[in-house]
Amino acid sequence: MSLTTKKTSASAAASGVRAALLALVLAAGLFMLPACAAPAAPAAPAAPEGASSGGAAPTTDTMADRAITDAAGRTVLVPGVGALERIYYTGATAEIYCFTLAPELAGGTTYEFKPAELELLPKEMAGLGYLGTMSGGKQLNLEAIMAADIQLIFSMPLAAPTASDVSAADDLQRQTGIPVVVLDGTIENIGSTYRLLGSLLGRQEQAEKLAAYCERVLDDVTSAVSAVPESERVSLYYAEGPEGLQTEPESSSHAYTFKLAGARNVAEVEIKGGVGMSDVSLEQVIAWDPEVIIAWSGEVRGGADGLIRTNGTWAPVQAVRDGRVYTMPNVPFSWCDRPPAVNRFLGMQWVANMLYPDAYDVDMVEAVKEFYTLFYHVDVTDAKAKELLGNSYPAYRG
Repeated sequence: MSLTTKKTSASAAASGVRAALLALVLAAGLFMLPACAAPAAPAAPAAPEGASSGGAAPTTDTMADRAITDAAGRTVLVPGVGALERIYYTGATAEIYCFTLAPELAGGTTYEFKPAELELLPKEMAGLGYLGTMSGGKQLNLEAIMAADIQLIFSMPLAAPTASDVSAADDLQRQTGIPVVVLDGTIENIGSTYRLLGSLLGRQEQAEKLAAYCERVLDDVTSAVSAVPESERVSLYYAEGPEGLQTEPESSSHAYTFKLAGARNVAEVEIKGGVGMSDVSLEQVIAWDPEVIIAWSGEVRGGADGLIRTNGTWAPVQAVRDGRVYTMPNVPFSWCDRPPAVNRFLGMQWVANMLYPDAYDVDMVEAVKEFYTLFYHVDVTDAKAKELLGNSYPAYRG
């Protein structure tokens, strides 16, 4: 990607200094960091939260640049926690994980938020400028990112980083002069990812809370549904799009939440790369005859939840006959995918409780309130939690 503008001379100078420092560090062999661990260091005076842990080298100077090893094994020189003021991301997944820790550090957004979404997000999100995204075939606005004096960029693939992720991060770093850190978005590794982020952003205490929450939820849900015999697994169809005739096979990252929650995904279709959404016919859905359908909201997302419940052509499907067509909660983000970030840890609780209330018996109103407070930094009332749960909440069922 060619650039039509250049950074200011000050920013370029800073980038040059960082590059020189990193070269000296590597030449001296001072940081031989495996994965995200830091080398042992002599005892030092207590430093502010975030100054030294996870993948960052210990230092008592919170303004000093630090050499860290990211999830892709790349050594990156990043700003000290005391100097870090503005960060950005290559996509919404990284953005969400970062703002759950430090919304005040956001230097822009990859997401064009609607008013209803902003109501359930930290206040810092409302004034952010859209600086582009690499998701969905779109592009980052590199000129705007550099003009915004972004100091650190995060890239977060949904699985363990690949050679392609490394190449993309290196290219972006060369083009902008801004350090790029690659994170591991694998849902089973999110605890470690949060702890690394906590070190980088100076938020270890909060990161530990979020990491522990995610690890606990994943263990609780998977342990509970593992006790459900395969013969008793509930069949589920995920209805995407305005007609409900697009979906995801079990192998899709967009369907992974359902898999973790123990659903038997009926969609026997080829996976579609990128944004997913494989086309199917109504005849196929009728033949699959799922017991439960989860559909996009027509009101919030332009989905087919209302159409599926009321259009006679869907009547032969068991889920429709039994009144088990549930609307995917979607504010501020879908609970199960798009973007597939930490929101999935609420989504897997929602699906597991909905499909197997005896095996996974939790109070979903309290679960919603806890999650929104802990991760989105907003408090919701019981009434709002029930509104978000919609017709999946027991009091709303016919």
